[in-house]
Amino acid sequence: MTVPPRPTRSRTTARTPPAGAAASVSASSARKFARRQWSRRLLRLSPALVLASVVVLAGLAVWAFGFSTLFDARTVVVGGLTPASGLSRAEVLSSAAVPLGRPLARIDLDAVRKRVAALPAVKGASVERSWPHEVRIEATCRTPVAVWRDGSVARVVDAEGVAFRTAEGMRTRFVTIETAARESDPERVAGLRQAGAQVAAALPAELRRRVETVRVRTVDSVTLHLDRGVTVMWGSADDSRSKARVLAALLKQRAKVYDVSVPGFPTTRT
Repeated sequence: MTVPPRPTRSRTTARTPPAGAAASVSASSARKFARRQWSRRLLRLSPALVLASVVVLAGLAVWAFGFSTLFDARTVVVGGLTPASGLSRAEVLSSAAVPLGRPLARIDLDAVRKRVAALPAVKGASVERSWPHEVRIEATCRTPVAVWRDGSVARVVDAEGVAFRTAEGMRTRFVTIETAARESDPERVAGLRQAGAQVAAALPAELRRRVETVRVRTVDSVTLHLDRGVTVMWGSADDSRSKARVLAALLKQRAKVYDVSVPGFPTTRT
């Protein structure tokens, strides 16, 4: 009996890669590993780097704005001045005393504003920075409404009774305020002057031209002396605008004395 031959198994022999290829694969893996390591380190370091960058930039900004000459004060602009105030730009600059050459960010604007507002002719002021090198001052000047005699000197006053300049050199005619208080009582003088100024400010232009003197004996006893010997009993400074309207209508009637102290019940006397 013939025995069939056994099948032979084919053997596969594993090929060993070349030495150069193995080295290349190993180097590539090492590089990838190194990159992954650096990526992990950068992720851990990124918050610290961001913080450090912010600190450096903030420090540069503080230095540039607060200590360098990159944004220092070089010019001062003054606005709001009026001829009637008698105030010059040089006077405002002198009082403002803005420290030129100092960084704008370090200039005390409120202190500058207070110095300007302290000027008698200034009712209020605002001060602001105008980058990169300018300080702007805007003054609100007082508006004259009457003249008050301070001894031998005629001073211009505004609607609040504040005397802020002499009347010397002014071409505009103003109502004259006379007070009965003595100069030794400045507080009472100021109160009477304020009452007279409130009355003068309430007069319309047409009526103001006829008024020569506002005589203030007390805050409740104000008398107007008009041209042609006309006298107006005004009373207090309260309701002055209503009294002015009533007086304008009454002046159409001829009289020597007009009483508008109670504007709802005016009277006249010839």
